[in-house]
Amino acid sequence: MKIIPVPKSIIMGEGAFDLHGVRIAMEKGMDIRIAKAAATLKSELDCATGAFVKCGASEGKPSDKAVYIHYDATGDGEGYTLTVNENGIEIFGAGAAGAFYGIQTLRQLIKEYGAEIPACTIEDSPCFAERGFYHDITRGRVPTLATLKNLTSQLAYFKINQLQLYVEDAFDFAEFDGIIGKEEVITAAEMTELDDFCYNNFIELVPSLSTFGHLYRLLQSDKWRHLCEYEDWHPWQIYWIEKMAHHTIDVSNPESIEVIKSMIDQYVPLFRSNKFNICCDETFDLCQGRNKGKDAGEEYFKFVSKIIDHVKSHGKVVQMWGDIVLNHPEKMDMLPPDTVMLNWNYEKEANEQNVKTFAASGMKQIVCPGCSSWNRFVEEIDRSFGNISSLAKYGYENGAAGLLNTNWGDFGDICNWGARMYGMLIGAERAWNPVGTVDEAFEMAASSLLYNCDSKNIVKLVYDMGQCERSCDWMLFVYWYSANTKEGRKTELEVHPEQCLSNMARIDEIASELREAGDASDPVYVDLLLACRAIKLMNKVHLMINGHEDFQDRAALKAEWSAWFKEYKKVWLAENKESQINRIGEFLDSITELF
Repeated sequence: MKIIPVPKSIIMGEGAFDLHGVRIAMEKGMDIRIAKAAATLKSELDCATGAFVKCGASEGKPSDKAVYIHYDATGDGEGYTLTVNENGIEIFGAGAAGAFYGIQTLRQLIKEYGAEIPACTIEDSPCFAERGFYHDITRGRVPTLATLKNLTSQLAYFKINQLQLYVEDAFDFAEFDGIIGKEEVITAAEMTELDDFCYNNFIELVPSLSTFGHLYRLLQSDKWRHLCEYEDWHPWQIYWIEKMAHHTIDVSNPESIEVIKSMIDQYVPLFRSNKFNICCDETFDLCQGRNKGKDAGEEYFKFVSKIIDHVKSHGKVVQMWGDIVLNHPEKMDMLPPDTVMLNWNYEKEANEQNVKTFAASGMKQIVCPGCSSWNRFVEEIDRSFGNISSLAKYGYENGAAGLLNTNWGDFGDICNWGARMYGMLIGAERAWNPVGTVDEAFEMAASSLLYNCDSKNIVKLVYDMGQCERSCDWMLFVYWYSANTKEGRKTELEVHPEQCLSNMARIDEIASELREAGDASDPVYVDLLLACRAIKLMNKVHLMINGHEDFQDRAALKAEWSAWFKEYKKVWLAENKESQINRIGEFLDSITELF
């Protein structure tokens, strides 16, 4: 059965249930969110049966042909039992969320089997209570509300129950008035509507805000640059590097904490969640400028404590990234013990010792692996699978409260959603089942559920795409470009011509297989085929820079980039606000004019 996350128990029975003539019956007095989920189920039953399916309340389990949905009204569990026999289908949840997840499983069964569902009993429940997805909307693309709702629906389908959006400057804060345009931000009205939508899908929308480091747009503005740790900082690298690497707020200026408090005060009321992620990671510049000579660890914990106190005054539970805390374990007791540590690591084999360190401290932790799609046109599946799987295992064995799978947008957020979905799916699987087999059968289920293909292993093709991109790494190229065009340094770009040529040939084969496997107009396949073209073009760029005689027609290469970018921009603007698309276009235009 193609069900993701994979259920803990599936017992097959005899026969099947024919959905023709079925109705949906819900126990009276149910959570309105179950009624909304049942309405989605009804529309899919309508399509599967070719007929109108009635949906309504019931006085207990009906005797006629029905999908009966009910749950323990006194519980709040997320487990469920789904029973299919020749007479009907019954979904019972340990709580309302459990019933919701039972509905998602039935939807997946309908996708696989159509109107004839095999008799079976499925029992399932998650291992991690908190199963989150962390989505960067600040370093490249700012999604439209419709795109965020589509993302939420997909997360709910795979039983993820938390969403966080990474925000530095992508919200309509008063502090950014006159600094950032409306095409680069989410509004308060959009955020509250998204919060409602998430709630209806049993997803907690948790606010996440940079409050210490990573404040480039704020601290480079004329209005607020006096609060930057580095006095009179002038950017000397390309924009994407600057936005990543610097701009920590001046902890010694009393105005700094007031600005942060103001942003928190504007943001907190928009969310139902009782949680707030203050970030506070990668404070690279602390005590390197205005506060030079002070103890960086001491200053860090003092300022973080002020932020925590303010967030807690709103009645919120504080979450924060754990990297700086791990650098100063001796100062860990300076934090309130109820602070939740978000323990991130993105290596293919994650660091178990860091998980053990937080476990030994007694502080609640959530393990945070990554989708490995940032800095790339397509996700790197072997890296994400190893990272997510190992960190989930270590978290589960050491009592972590949950898993928050991160999806960053470093260096322009160039990866379209269709080319980065599998990492999200592995995060959903490992948050539900930290230990278990992910084999070719799982990949074929993913091919069906993610890529709408039952005939070919699309996951394997996406894996191969990631391998083909290794000979033209976007991040390394951006660093090389910055050094040689903006920083006044001459550096060499590592190029392996034979690997580039081999990968270009393979990417052509993959593109052909993708066209055979799916509808080329399907947004997912549009994204994957655009990624194929970009990877081939970047390999050509590397060969051009290497001086390969077959790739010196810069006008032709520029025309190829221009044609690609026209289609890429169309996809971007269909799903996102304008945000930083033009930065990418300008960068691509300049590549073929190098040297």
